[in-house]
Amino acid sequence: MFETLNNLKLKHSIQISKFKFRIATTIVAFALLFASSTAVQAQTISLSIWPPLLEVQMVPGKSVIQNYQLANNTDSFLEITPAIAPFEPDGENGQIKILPADNSPYFFSFTTKEKFNKSFTLNPKETRQLSLKITLPKNNAEKDYYFTLLFSSSANRQDQKNQAASVTKIGTNILLTSSSVEKPALLGRIYRFSTPMIIDSFSPVDFDLVLENFGRTFFKPFGQITVAGLLKQKGEIKLLEQNILSGSKRKLTLSSYKPHLPLGPFKAKLEFSLNEEGALPVLSSQIVFWYLPYRLIALSAGIFLLLMVRKNLIKSENKPKLPLDNG
Repeated sequence: MFETLNNLKLKHSIQISKFKFRIATTIVAFALLFASSTAVQAQTISLSIWPPLLEVQMVPGKSVIQNYQLANNTDSFLEITPAIAPFEPDGENGQIKILPADNSPYFFSFTTKEKFNKSFTLNPKETRQLSLKITLPKNNAEKDYYFTLLFSSSANRQDQKNQAASVTKIGTNILLTSSSVEKPALLGRIYRFSTPMIIDSFSPVDFDLVLENFGRTFFKPFGQITVAGLLKQKGEIKLLEQNILSGSKRKLTLSSYKPHLPLGPFKAKLEFSLNEEGALPVLSSQIVFWYLPYRLIALSAGIFLLLMVRKNLIKSENKPKLPLDNG
């Protein structure tokens, strides 16, 4: 028997993270997912899906149901074809790569009437609820599984006469953790934390931070970078809660920082934990950099040299000339 997601939170220690992604983040994620397809530029207009991301932890042998809202935002009938495909992290910037579906374990089915790889019609301005059932086999390996629930849309036959044929795609990602314990082990490290040694006093400092996940379960960093200068300058940059998927490295998006008095040596200390509770271990790293007005110094030196050259030229022109010897 299966239960709804809310009941399983209490009975089976299933945890679903809150959806903290704003619409702008969602659009960027979809753009990365389908960057190779020009049709994606129209997907937010013709078709939309909510929620854009599902994070779920499940006990092997159990089932959950997640409801999705699929909306046709056009005035036309659309033929929708659902599909499920695994994905893996691709690079350090949060991109993913869709893998062939025939090589993946299938944990998914619809409890509503929809079928994978079979089309159905979505009426103009219709929003339909689709209930996705996720079932983990009892002897399933305890690790992460990453999938994208895809919906391809094309014009309904009765509308194809009046518009050019086009296919758009939209997807919602599923981060599925298979674990028999409530809090599986999280394993991560700081792969790179750096910044240029010398920063111009008229520029902000940008930190380069890459985290690595060498465990079986994705995590989010919870922490900050604290910056302190010799002249008592202080600042803090909060780390965004970005998913670091299992077996991957990810470059974190960070805000730039500029102190009120950008002068002298600074120390930047990174500290974070791998979950919201702040459980051990707390990972940390420290770097030193300098704020110097080197562009202003270079400009001043250049102006000084030009003035000296000009002064010497004027001296040379005003120097009295010796009379010619006609002897």
